[in-house]
Amino acid sequence: MALPQTVGKTIPDAWDYKGRPAERARSGGWISAAMILGVETVERLTTLGIGVNMVTYLTSTMHLGNATSANTVTNFLGTSFMLCLLGGFIADSFLGRYMTIAIFAVVQAAGVTILTISTIVPSLRPPKCDDPTGVSGCIPASELQLTVLFIALYLTALGTGGLKSSVSGFGSDQFDDKDPSERARMASFFHWFFFFISIGALIAVTVLVYVQDHVGREWGYGICVFAIVFGLIVFLSGTRKYRFKKLVGSPLTQIATVFFAAWKKRSLELPSEPSMLYAGDDDAESGKKKQQLPHSKELRLVLLP
Repeated sequence: MALPQTVGKTIPDAWDYKGRPAERARSGGWISAAMILGVETVERLTTLGIGVNMVTYLTSTMHLGNATSANTVTNFLGTSFMLCLLGGFIADSFLGRYMTIAIFAVVQAAGVTILTISTIVPSLRPPKCDDPTGVSGCIPASELQLTVLFIALYLTALGTGGLKSSVSGFGSDQFDDKDPSERARMASFFHWFFFFISIGALIAVTVLVYVQDHVGREWGYGICVFAIVFGLIVFLSGTRKYRFKKLVGSPLTQIATVFFAAWKKRSLELPSEPSMLYAGDDDAESGKKKQQLPHSKELRLVLLP
C-alpha cells in the first residue's frame, strides 16, 4: 500500500511579499487566485467596453469617416494584443508579474480616465451636428481633440498589454504544481480564468453598450474607470497572501540572442565535422563535453552571393 505523499510547510520555489519562503497554509490558493481573476475580468470589460462601440462614437461625436473610425478601432485593439509581448518581457526580465500587473493597471485606469474626461469637457470634442450620420457637413474633430483621444486609447492599450501578459501566469503561481491537490486546483484555475474573461466580455457588449447608447458615453466610460480602479484595489489587498516566483528571464531575449549570434557568424565557413560546431565548455569533473543536440541541415541560413 502506497504511503500518502507529504509536502512541506513552505514552498521551495515561492516567496511571500517580504521575501521569506512562502508558507503553504498562509499563502496562495483560491483566495489569492480569485483576486487575480477579478483584475482580468475588469480588464476584459474595460477593453471591450471601449472598443466594441468606439466606431459609433468616432463617427457620430468626433465626426470622422467610417473608414477612419474603423481603422482607429482596429489599431487600438491590435496594439492592445501586440503590447502583450512588451508586458511579458518586462514582467519576466525586470519587474515580475505582481508589479507589472499593478503598474499597468494604473496606466489603463489613467487612459480610461482621460477618455471619460474627453466625453465630458465640451472643448475636447467638436460641436454637435444635425446630420444623423454625424459626418456629412459636420465639423470634424480638431488635431488637439484627436491627440487627447489617441493618448487615452493608447494608454488604455498599453495597460491592457501589461495586464493580459501577466495575469494568467501570476494566477498559476498561486498553486504548487509539485503538490497533487494544488496541481488539480491550478488546472481548475485556468477553467475559471477563461470563464471570467467571457463574463467580462459579455457585460461589455451588453450592459456597457446599452449605457453608452441610452444613458451617455461619460457614464459608460466612467463605469470602466470605476471597474479597473476597484479591481486594482482588490488586487493590491491580496499582497500579503500572494506567492511570488523568481524571475526566469524572457524567452524573447534568448531568441534574440540566437539571431544575433547567427548574424554575427554568417560569414564563417561551415566546419566539415559537426562536432566542431559545439561551442560549450567541457565538464570540469569528467572532462567530457556537455550534452548537445545533434547537428542537422534543416533551418540553415543560406546567404546568396
